[in-house]
Amino acid sequence: MAFVGREAELQTLHQMLQQNNQIAIAAIAGMGGLGKTELALQYAMAHREIYKGGICWLLARAEDVSIQIVQFARTHLDLNPPQYLDVDLPSQVKYCWQQWREGDVLVVLDDLNDYSKVETYLPPQLPRFKVLITTRLQLDLLQSFTLNVLGESAAVELLQLWVREKVTEESATAAKKLTSTLPSLSNEATPTGI
Repeated sequence: MAFVGREAELQTLHQMLQQNNQIAIAAIAGMGGLGKTELALQYAMAHREIYKGGICWLLARAEDVSIQIVQFARTHLDLNPPQYLDVDLPSQVKYCWQQWREGDVLVVLDDLNDYSKVETYLPPQLPRFKVLITTRLQLDLLQSFTLNVLGESAAVELLQLWVREKVTEESATAAKKLTSTLPSLSNEATPTGI
């Protein structure tokens, strides 16, 4: 997939995740289709070398995040959290965070729709754990920013990459008209916060 027009957002995201001396939670909020997931993916790929402890990608909307954490730790880190009858899932998640591989860790919570459901499963407050959240919600977090629609030139460039054709003057005019209507449509679909 083409990635254009978000270089400044990538830099901002990196600064936000690196400047906090505790767990850094950077939430990228905005309406659907703006590229929040793609921005998080591009960030993870561009900076994977600094996350020696790994990148744990969790689908926050899909299923219980706690189960995903335990499955990730078993599959990718060869951890075996205790599964005795008296060991509940939150204790297994805590075990995983405590036994996590050395080095900085990026935890991505993609497409979060309810922060309260994941808050207790977040990693411990250690500087090596960085949490990146993509959401349509406006979260009340210290480190967050809203992803806006692409600017006109970047939107036209992206459209050109999608159709894989040379943009003629006529099609460029149509593309500019199309991209100018998107911000007004996004204002009608902006979700409320929690």
